[in-house]
Amino acid sequence: MCRRCARWGDGETGEPDLRPREGAGGGDVRIAIVICTKDRPEALRETLASVWSQSRKPDELLILDDGRMDDVARGDLARDAAHHHIGFIYHRKHEPGLTRSRNVAAQRATADVLIYLDDDVTCAANFVQEIAAIMADPRVAAVSPVLEEPRLQGRAARIWQLGYRIAGWWRVRPDVNSAARGAPPAMLAWEPHRVRPLAHLSGAAMALRRDVVLANPFDESLTQYALGEDREMGYRLAPRHWLLEAIQTNVVHRRETGGRGDPHRFGFMTSRNYLYILTRTCRMSPGRWALIVWSLLVIAIMHAAWGLTRREHWLELRGMIEGVRAFAAERIRHRSSLTREPQPALRGDELRRTSGVLLNGPASIGARDRTGAIDRPLRVLFVTNRLEPGGAELMLASLAKHLPARGVQPVIACLKDAGPLAADLRARGILVHEQLLHHKTDVAVIPRLRRLLRDEAIDLVTVAHSGGDRMFWSTVAAATRRTPVVVWSHWFPRAGHQHFETANRALYRFVDVFVALGERQRHAMIRHEKVPAGRIAVIRNAIELDAFIGRSRSAARRALRLADDQFSVGIVANLRAEKRHDAFIRAARTLAGRFPNMRFFIIGDGPNRDAVLAAAEASGLDHERLRLLGARHDVPDLLPGLDVACLCSEIECFSVSMLEAAVCGVPFVAPNVGCLGEFLVHEQTGLLTRPADPEGLALAVERLATDADLRHRIVETARRRVVHEFGVEHMAGAFSDLFAVVAARGPRKRSSTRRAIRAAPSAV
Repeated sequence: MCRRCARWGDGETGEPDLRPREGAGGGDVRIAIVICTKDRPEALRETLASVWSQSRKPDELLILDDGRMDDVARGDLARDAAHHHIGFIYHRKHEPGLTRSRNVAAQRATADVLIYLDDDVTCAANFVQEIAAIMADPRVAAVSPVLEEPRLQGRAARIWQLGYRIAGWWRVRPDVNSAARGAPPAMLAWEPHRVRPLAHLSGAAMALRRDVVLANPFDESLTQYALGEDREMGYRLAPRHWLLEAIQTNVVHRRETGGRGDPHRFGFMTSRNYLYILTRTCRMSPGRWALIVWSLLVIAIMHAAWGLTRREHWLELRGMIEGVRAFAAERIRHRSSLTREPQPALRGDELRRTSGVLLNGPASIGARDRTGAIDRPLRVLFVTNRLEPGGAELMLASLAKHLPARGVQPVIACLKDAGPLAADLRARGILVHEQLLHHKTDVAVIPRLRRLLRDEAIDLVTVAHSGGDRMFWSTVAAATRRTPVVVWSHWFPRAGHQHFETANRALYRFVDVFVALGERQRHAMIRHEKVPAGRIAVIRNAIELDAFIGRSRSAARRALRLADDQFSVGIVANLRAEKRHDAFIRAARTLAGRFPNMRFFIIGDGPNRDAVLAAAEASGLDHERLRLLGARHDVPDLLPGLDVACLCSEIECFSVSMLEAAVCGVPFVAPNVGCLGEFLVHEQTGLLTRPADPEGLALAVERLATDADLRHRIVETARRRVVHEFGVEHMAGAFSDLFAVVAARGPRKRSSTRRAIRAAPSAV
């Protein structure tokens, strides 16, 4: 279906193409308007009237419904959008919540920029046009227009706003990282009459880049209509991104109150969210705490004074007090649960294993008291930079979800911000700490990590990914507290490409175990990184089998818009230079001339996006032959629709996409690099090619396309092996066994560590 065609239904969306639409200039920014609504049809209708009248129409309109919009109203919206040549997506959510709606919109949309509007605003006619012009500069992450508030212009309202200014409400703000922000947008210097810097965003009307929202989703712990979610998002982005105010356009916020009539709840959210947001996004100091106390005190006095004539203010005041109490209780409960003294660890010789499986059950892994009774689960701190949708981070998130069932409680420390994968982990009760490293040479990170090790009663530290700041600072901090360290490496070493920096090599003596993803990586670490051979264990990557088994091939092919006679080839990989998508595109061009029914898909996003888009345009393949789907959260639903999946990388370690394709029944073609050959046996579980070889890839795909028996044989063998050996439960079991033995031996006892590695399973 054309991207501009109207489409609607409960959660239905089309498949996007990242390339610019025909006739659009290279600098044309695709715009989607997102409106989250709940049972306010008249307010929504008035808001949409201002959307239809825009001088520059948006490319998409997304309606996220937490209410009960009827079919007639939905049909009217679809027809109106089609009349104005605007793509239409309607999504009714089963779980209410404004922040959840905004995150869903980022996943469903295909545009570059998302304009989030409340359902009670009226936009100036030049609003979308002005936003598009400002967002054409890629250095701008977010824009808010001038916001007019007619309901706040009365005498009483102005006095109320004066009270907020006296209180210093939201005066506490995050510190800006100038180096991370980079050079200011050109418009700030050349057109100061048009834009100015902004410290925060306005939830009533704000535009954000879609990739920024996907990388930094709205905090879904801010529930219901999420008072302060705009501040929270702006405060998280402001230190590292440019936020601007569009001076020459405006939006009128009508502030219609339907559905928001509970002053007690409003007061609760006012204080609780205020404290929650500031403590999560700002570096707190005694002075800032004093200002926060002053702000809350002044607002409370205002409510008490106004409460003499209006009962609603007393209800809000009561809600505010309960919000403060709830926040304080959360912090006290959190701290008290973490300040227990670490107990002596379980002795390694008490573990009994057969074939790498712990016989006496998950409950036997943990810290014991002096009598030998199990006191609590083993607590493992995983240190990473940021929980973003990369291979190593996804493996960490998957492992963390399965460790508690095996008696290991994971805690995650992010040196940067938490990233988009953190919300799901926190929802599962896994603690995620963030912003521990303020800059590269921030020596204060050592005492911060030491306090974390103490307060969380950590038994063992695992560096999730090798090298860099995460390995250096966490190893130093762990060494000062004599806490065992495991380094989990996802990088395949090569001659002349030193991954462990000199400073980290000097810390090898403080690392108890290095975990490699395969035997080839283990040998490469010994040869090129000079890692001691006796301290390397092998635990291979794994996948969530339940997420892929049983998916419908016919539904996947419908989602990909594939006819029964079409043969589909896809690559699922982040758009990074080493993935060599250019080789895939060249192979696609070769195959397209031989097979008119062949279709090609690129699934993923990343820093090399512009180069991939340029290569796709230069290939001469039209948008139906070669489709760029961008980052997708429904890969398990799409994979079964492919006939062949592949990689063309120059560098790989142990691909998760390879395992996912196998369990979905899709034959896989990949270069014989890294540890890929440990799973891909040529003509048995896949086909092997040379790295970045478009001719070899084209020949391999052609062979699979013309030999159904070979495809079937590869599919059956590969799927059987993945199901039996590469489920995430195997990986979690191997890690929990290794953690238990290493923690029990204590830090840096070399002979004991070698025995621990021999005792733990060597591979999954």
